[in-house]
Amino acid sequence: MGPMVVLRRTQNGSYRLAELDGTVSNLRFAAFRLVPYHARSRSSIPVTRLVDRNDLARVIADEDVTRADSEEI
Repeated sequence: MGPMVVLRRTQNGSYRLAELDGTVSNLRFAAFRLVPYHARSRSSIPVTRLVDRNDLARVIADEDVTRADSEEI
């Protein structure tokens, strides 16, 4: 498990987290299990647009085609 993003704090004090790729964890984490991240610099990457399901499906399909082509060689 690597860096994760806090989605919300539940009423009982546990936290719902997501991976950096947006995959939401089904687990809930106690506060004492979390380690805060402090950035070393103020650099950031601008968000130009969000990926919707159709774009993601196309990316996965392209990866499958590329993988199948490389296996034939």
